[in-house]
Amino acid sequence: MATKLMINCATCDARNIQEENYAHYESITLNSAALLTSPEGKAVMSRLPLTLHCANVVEVARDVNVRTINGTHEITCTDVVSPSKFYLVVNGVLTIHPDTQKQLEPCVGITINGSLTCPESIYATLPNVNVNGSTTCYPDGAIVLKRNAVIDKLFALRAKNNLYWSAKRLIMVDPQLDGAALRSKGASFCSKEVLVAQSKVEELVDLIDEQSQLIIVPDHTVVVLDDITLDETTVRRYGKKLYVIGDVTVPEQRADLDGLEYLNVRGDVKVPQEHKEALLSVLTEISGEVKVARPKGATLEDKPFVKITKWMLEQQPAGLQVSDCAVVQIADDIPKDWIVERLHIADCAVVKCSEDLEDAVTMISEDVGQIGRGDGDDDQAIGNPIQAALGGIKGILDTKVINAAQYVL
Repeated sequence: MATKLMINCATCDARNIQEENYAHYESITLNSAALLTSPEGKAVMSRLPLTLHCANVVEVARDVNVRTINGTHEITCTDVVSPSKFYLVVNGVLTIHPDTQKQLEPCVGITINGSLTCPESIYATLPNVNVNGSTTCYPDGAIVLKRNAVIDKLFALRAKNNLYWSAKRLIMVDPQLDGAALRSKGASFCSKEVLVAQSKVEELVDLIDEQSQLIIVPDHTVVVLDDITLDETTVRRYGKKLYVIGDVTVPEQRADLDGLEYLNVRGDVKVPQEHKEALLSVLTEISGEVKVARPKGATLEDKPFVKITKWMLEQQPAGLQVSDCAVVQIADDIPKDWIVERLHIADCAVVKCSEDLEDAVTMISEDVGQIGRGDGDDDQAIGNPIQAALGGIKGILDTKVINAAQYVL
């Protein structure tokens, strides 16, 4: 029988904990973003061998209902008003819409493990709010759009005399967007950033809040809200001018870079070495990194210890991918150019190699904890971290582990 208890959860309700259910454990560890408790619950927990790791501890009366939402939740003025008091827990995204004071009146508190978006005036009146994430307040009376909202010809036809707000980005690149029509209807816009086509700047700029960041792109630029591959179908589908909000991959075969006139990437670009120069000649701007893609070859992963030999790289001229291994040993007789050209190591704890090979190994390693021979390194020392890991198995067997989004003690 397990003598230890570990609970990992987003929200833990310990208001009605019963001592007899947990007294037999030698130790109890609770890892939680939010802990809901009561005076009675705290008294019981104080008598248990309990260790708490919590971002927020909130006291809630035992007769208050707890509502837990995992995912996205919205509170609107058309929602039914709760007849009883409740405490709201949202593990995800909470959006509060205008004119929801009646819906919020029975709410005694809110815990959000994620993000909160609400009107400025309502945020000031929210009771007992704890947000483990980001909070965004929008102007009162504004119409809330999607985080990446497209303002096009159709939008202009339906626009109202109102302020339109987006938490992240407004996209105004439609060649047929009529700025004069938006102005005549009294529409205005506010967001963190606004993408505007070059020819539309003058007719739209006075409709955009001055605190919004303006990003001007060439006319006929297509904004892609996803990761893409620059193959022969991309230009045919999107056109010659691309603003990519995501990552871009240049394939080894059927790459199409010659047809591009504008390429702005809000992410990373992965490109084979033979296409790197052509990419840089058309890449206008990038917020991330240009990463050289290595040839796809054999893979070694999820091993406690692996030794890379010269013979292994001889057999894999297309490359060897090593990932998620505890210890990787590099043989001393492997040429440096083979390491750079044929080997890629990622997400490994320790990579052991001779001092002469350290610079080459560093070039091909990603998210590695330690590179080098280390103090007192020998073949037997390589097994030490493995032995230490195996030694912890007994402790794991003695521990009951509970993983949940919500857990009630």
